[in-house]
Amino acid sequence: MPVATRSQNGILIAVLSKPERLNALGSREWRELGEVLKRECRGGGGSNAIVVTGEGRAFSAGDDIYEMISLESPEDAASFFYLLRSALRELVSCSKPVVAAVNGLAVGGGAEMLLLMDYVVASRQAWLSFPETRIGLIPPLLLTVGSEILGSRVARSLALSHRRLSADEAYTLGIVDEVVDGDPLPRAIEVAAYMASQPRHSIEAVKSETLPAFERAMKLLAELESMVLKPEAKRRMRMFLDKKLR
Repeated sequence: MPVATRSQNGILIAVLSKPERLNALGSREWRELGEVLKRECRGGGGSNAIVVTGEGRAFSAGDDIYEMISLESPEDAASFFYLLRSALRELVSCSKPVVAAVNGLAVGGGAEMLLLMDYVVASRQAWLSFPETRIGLIPPLLLTVGSEILGSRVARSLALSHRRLSADEAYTLGIVDEVVDGDPLPRAIEVAAYMASQPRHSIEAVKSETLPAFERAMKLLAELESMVLKPEAKRRMRMFLDKKLR
């Protein structure tokens, strides 16, 4: 199962479970994550809140480059990014609190996903990076939602420098809300339970404020459908997979 789920005290825990690829997100993972969020966020499932975490030493390494490099036609790219956008839309419009427990590295789309969470608890050993431009792509959530959180100057520099952020640095910037020693999951569950105790209409009203920036991100995501097919992007993805890209 690429996304394993279990319940604990009314909290649904969704675990990204592809540790052999550092929980990279391909079409199967995006589809299943979207389905889990749709079921839970639209009143079904019986949970009061959701915690997303990763299996093994990563939260998520972002979009699966092995799959992206195999996209050959506009139809292939459209299908992949439709599943990605659908999952992210369920995340940002969820009527329940969604909290991230960042247990390890969060890179690219894995780091960008954190910008849509209601609260992010990270292990002190975790780190983040936004390296998309290295392979000829862009980080759309960082440049839109992230610009509102961090400021456009910081968002731009992170997108172009690919600087690795420690959990403490990410906390200082505002990407992470809390840093803990050891496993972040217990604290994430605690925060999710507290948030879920608030009136649902208040939760929905607060979360709706993030939608304008998210819609701008969706327009940039549409550009990725053509960018991922460009020969230079393919060349750089191959170099990355061959560990020849520095």
